[in-house]
Amino acid sequence: MNNDKIKRFENADETFRCPICRSYLKLKEKSLKCENNHSFDIAKQGYINLLMNSKKQKLYDKSSFENRRLILENGFYDHILKEILLFLNNNSINKVLDIGCGEGFYSNKISQLSSRALEIFAFDIAKDSIVLATKEDSDRSVKWFVSDLADLPIQNSSIDCILDIFSPANYNEFNRILKDDGFLLKIVPGENHLKEIRARVKDKLNKEDYSNKDVINCFEESFKIIDHKKVSASYKLSTEERHALIHMTPLLFNIDMEKIDWNDMSSITIDAEMLIGKKLVP
Repeated sequence: MNNDKIKRFENADETFRCPICRSYLKLKEKSLKCENNHSFDIAKQGYINLLMNSKKQKLYDKSSFENRRLILENGFYDHILKEILLFLNNNSINKVLDIGCGEGFYSNKISQLSSRALEIFAFDIAKDSIVLATKEDSDRSVKWFVSDLADLPIQNSSIDCILDIFSPANYNEFNRILKDDGFLLKIVPGENHLKEIRARVKDKLNKEDYSNKDVINCFEESFKIIDHKKVSASYKLSTEERHALIHMTPLLFNIDMEKIDWNDMSSITIDAEMLIGKKLVP
């Protein structure tokens, strides 16, 4: 195994904890081990599996992550990436945790483009997505791992900023692992997100119009919002991009896409809201 793939975990004991006994994990040869001899091998691709109970993801598979990567790499979410980079570069942040990172687009781009020397941790529950993420990690600096959001293998008060980009949240865990002065940056869909797709399947959706009000209210129950901005852009679609988009979005996971004529859909709106939060102080 390439030494760089192991070296990225050399300071593991400062951040990682054992998912079994919650002791510090230390790098020993090609594994992370705790004082109770629980051991987790670093895979040849350069990630570590810290998921205790393997969970088969029914809706997300390798092809869905590959389609998502095509859309992301072709720039459809670059306006969101730009805002995230701007925030990270302009604040005193060192350790970043990317929640539900998928195929690793944001972590890889931040690692390559940030003007700050960030220590980036990124995980997903789907091993296939993490394997894809490692392939795009050119500088082999991101600490990739497989885990469950319900019980993160991260030490208390060790993270400066959590990135929750179109992913579920666990605010109890977020509060536990964030430093007292840490940030939570959450990206949620805006009301016009993928409106071109919604218009074609509106009779098949539970709600024709999307609202993120409940998501924002839940956020505010655990974190104080210090900034809230709309981040939106529209893009032209090629035939290949249109195919990838409709096969990656969770909006269509329970809809028979083949019965819908997508040929006249030539553009797409990527509409989001960025919430910046800090811990609520009692």
